[in-house]
Amino acid sequence: MYGNELLETIGTLAPDGATAAILRHAARFPIADPAHPTLAEITPDGAAAAEAMGRRITGFDRVRLFHSPVKRCRQTAECIARGALAAGVEIEYLGPEDALGVDYLLNLPEAGRLTTLYGDHFVRLWLSGQIPENVVLAPKLVAGEKLKYLAGRLTEPSNRGRRLDLHVSHDWNILILRELMLGVRHEDAGWLTFLDGISFSFHAGRMEAVYRDCRRNQPMPWEFSGTDCAFSGLVNEADR
Repeated sequence: MYGNELLETIGTLAPDGATAAILRHAARFPIADPAHPTLAEITPDGAAAAEAMGRRITGFDRVRLFHSPVKRCRQTAECIARGALAAGVEIEYLGPEDALGVDYLLNLPEAGRLTTLYGDHFVRLWLSGQIPENVVLAPKLVAGEKLKYLAGRLTEPSNRGRRLDLHVSHDWNILILRELMLGVRHEDAGWLTFLDGISFSFHAGRMEAVYRDCRRNQPMPWEFSGTDCAFSGLVNEADR
């Protein structure tokens, strides 16, 4: 079930530290126009899966929800919130954050043309510096800004029990963090499925990032080392 693996990973993090996750939105309708990819909304099945994920959140006194300004991310966050509330979890719905969006796409029509031309390989071209920066900003710059935002939210004080921050975002954002922070390449691990993502915890000045069995723990500010993490089990294409 979508979201299960992320929730299982979150459950392995130390209970005495702050906890967060950045996750992909729920299942969406196909993108009809590559030049306008932000218009696609989540499907009824996607909405149901996001709400079911919210109902499965346990072990936290409250959940803070943030999302990309793109509509499908807002829809996903609202569904997660509805499910968590039904399960008795206190929710703080904090709304849109530019840092979770795709404003690093400086030329959306050209980015859409290139993704149509190259498909998933576009991300490898981007990560290897082969996409002009007047189309999309350099991945390390983008990843650094995303991580700075996530760490800032994660380290905000909490005096009302154990808190989980959920940041609903987009596959590209999480793919570049997954590779640059943990060394997990999409060619090895498969594309990021809906409602999947990276978990984070912060304790005693150190941040831990986790994706499945791949973990790194280091002091902040984070250094993108690109160390490879062994990964087995490709994602089924039907889950995309």
